[in-house]
Amino acid sequence: MINFFICLIISVFTSYGMAIILVEKGKDYPIRKPKLILKRFIHQHISRKMSKVLDCTTCSSFWITGFIDCILCVFMFLIFGQFYFFWPFSGFITCGITWFIIEFLNSLDKEQNINIFIDKEDLK
Repeated sequence: MINFFICLIISVFTSYGMAIILVEKGKDYPIRKPKLILKRFIHQHISRKMSKVLDCTTCSSFWITGFIDCILCVFMFLIFGQFYFFWPFSGFITCGITWFIIEFLNSLDKEQNINIFIDKEDLK
């Protein structure tokens, strides 16, 4: 049971990190070329609309969790002899955490921008 929670935590944090790297930093140097190759592969072999998933952090975190869970499932079965595959639910957990963090950071940015335009003398 402990291995299950450890795998769930590994899956959620790894998927969140990969989603942030692929979407938010996707135009930077080391990530740009692999992202374009991945988008082209998804566009040609899976679906045209599915390649748009890599433009949305929340959407990509859901699908990346499925990929990470497949890798963890094989790893856990080969090494420990236990089966772990909790993808749809771990994907929803990761999607919710990603959405919450993005909204929280956006609210901090909005609050900071509002405070910049308030004159300190008006508050006295």
